[in-house]
Formats: sequence, C-alpha cells, structure tokens
Amino acid sequence: MTHSTPSADQPWHARAGDLIADDYNVPGIILCAFGVVGLACTLVAAGTDHLGWAIVAAVATALFLLGGVGALMFEHRREQRIERELGRVGHAPGHVTPERYSAAYLHTGDATARAAEA
Repeated sequence: MTHSTPSADQPWHARAGDLIADDYNVPGIILCAFGVVGLACTLVAAGTDHLGWAIVAAVATALFLLGGVGALMFEHRREQRIERELGRVGHAPGHVTPERYSAAYLHTGDATARAAEA
C-alpha cells in the first residue's frame, strides 16, 4: 500500500485518477458501489410487486449511498487539511490562495470588454 499523501519534499500536482489511487477512498467507493447494486435490487423488487423487499432495498440503498458519499467527503476534507498543513493550496503549487476555475468573470464588467475584443 502506498501512502495517501506524499511527503512535503515531493512535488505535487493533482492528476486524473487520484481519487481511485488513494487507498483511503476505497471504503467510500465500495459503499457507493453497494448503493448502485441496492438501487438495482430496489427496482427489480418494485417491478415484480414485492413491496416489502422494495422498501428494505430502498432503505439499504439510501444507507449505502449516504455512507459512501459521507466517507468520500470525510476523506476529501482530511486530504485538504493535510495539504494545507504542508503548504500546498489549490491546484497550482506556489499560489497563496486556491485557484478556482469558473465562469464567474462573466458576471463582472469584464464580460463586455472581452466581448468587444472578439
């Protein structure tokens, strides 16, 4: 097994697949997978008029999905805390604040200037 977070002296850049490669995310991923299987069981039970089993499967599905998403969110927050302690914030190492990528500039006066340039 590898460690979830590299040491402070290693260069760090977020890459595709980091979620899957992180060993601590496995319980959350497995719980979400059980939730998807539970959803299939719920639909089959409801479709075959087994109302009692459909209710049981729906409750199990909800518990698995909520537990899986909760576990993934908990791990994500833990990783953020560790990265902040190591001085790595955002997606671009070296920035003082996290870099947020969005269309927020469209709501400012810059949108008219950018449209005029085009």
